[in-house]
Amino acid sequence: MAGRSRGGADSRCPGCGQPLLTQWVGDTAALRATVTLPPADAHLPYPEALKHRTPNDLVWCLPRLPHRAPRLRWTHGRHPPDCPHQHLTAHKCPPTTLF
Repeated sequence: MAGRSRGGADSRCPGCGQPLLTQWVGDTAALRATVTLPPADAHLPYPEALKHRTPNDLVWCLPRLPHRAPRLRWTHGRHPPDCPHQHLTAHKCPPTTLF
């Protein structure tokens, strides 16, 4: 039986063209998360991500470690508010018009 890959798929959104990171997050009850991949030097604190989420969104923590691929982590009620990593919500295409 082939094992599930732990890495993420880097791609672009077909609707808006933004870079995306799509990963299965979790081991027992995994969720497929798709977030807009920001530049590595972007400052995206946890409290700001909490303000921009909707009731159906989760906030993901994205540590950028020197010798590892980007890997999303769950956040929870005890996630430190001063966590130094980037914090993201699900990708949402900006509104566009047909004409």
